[in-house]
Amino acid sequence: MAVATDVGDADDIHPKNKADVGDRLARWALANEYGKAVVPSGPLFRALKIDGNKAVVEFDHVGAGLMVGRKDGRKPADERKDGKLARFAIAGKDKKWVWANAVIVGDTVVCTHPDVPNPVAVRYAFTMNPVGANLYNRDGLPASPFRTDDW
Repeated sequence: MAVATDVGDADDIHPKNKADVGDRLARWALANEYGKAVVPSGPLFRALKIDGNKAVVEFDHVGAGLMVGRKDGRKPADERKDGKLARFAIAGKDKKWVWANAVIVGDTVVCTHPDVPNPVAVRYAFTMNPVGANLYNRDGLPASPFRTDDW
């Protein structure tokens, strides 16, 4: 699987930027089939832990760490030091989704919202066209969309 949410085109299932897609697919092969020491992917959801009013999301493949990033064409993704994470949603037992206040804390993302004092689920970039999804690892690879709920 190669995440292409940041290089795709909402009106065309075939991204024009094939170089980045090819590089991302090659990383999986190099790491898994050839044993090369490369980060094979952007962050992939591993676990959700609830800590009071906080939903703490853990990831595999954080590489050199997590960042708020932006990709422009074929240029490498760059870090937005003053940027805010986008496209994280949080819900409580009532199953009502709101956009989360999401921050990077170490190798995790902590999601909160004042209207969700007891979170139970998180979604990231969970839409047909996740424009604005901006979680990356410092190796320049985007996080894969995910959901922790099954409703």
